[in-house]
Amino acid sequence: MHALPSNLSRGARIMIFIDGENLAIRYGAMLKGREPPKHVSYERDIYVWSTRLQPTSHDVIRKYYYTSITGDADRITEIEDKLKSLGIEAPRVFKKTKDRGAKQVDISLATDMLTQAHRKNYDVAILVAGDQDYIPLIDAVMAEGARVVLWFVEDGLSDKLRSRADYYFDLGFLLLEFSSEELSRKLSYQLWH
Repeated sequence: MHALPSNLSRGARIMIFIDGENLAIRYGAMLKGREPPKHVSYERDIYVWSTRLQPTSHDVIRKYYYTSITGDADRITEIEDKLKSLGIEAPRVFKKTKDRGAKQVDISLATDMLTQAHRKNYDVAILVAGDQDYIPLIDAVMAEGARVVLWFVEDGLSDKLRSRADYYFDLGFLLLEFSSEELSRKLSYQLWH
């Protein structure tokens, strides 16, 4: 299985929208105490990304990354700079408080993805998420005429969300180095579910 559908035209304009906080939390659980592979940049509960997640044969207009952290303005700038060094053009790092954080991440992601779809700034949105809360967003983006590709980690995927996307791909193949037994089990899951 490939990260993008095989029938996607080479000229397709793509934007990537990453629920990075959720991705980092789920990735941390998947590591099970192992160290991330060398190509993966990871800070527990804040971000995870790899330059291998860049589609090379398509025009990626912008990558948005949404996360929240505890800390001051300097810490926020530090995380934004790290994300930019990974090729994320539009990091959105929010200050986490008791009553803000994940909610701000989700709402900002949804606003940006829908606004860009309405402006016809992309043909394909890659949504890196797994929560079924994003179903109305996928429906709205598709109503604007864009296709939605879902990238996720198996541990946190809603079956309802997966069924709504035009295409889906498990990032675990790229973010973890699987043993041959784990890879066989994951490929079996991908083929039969």
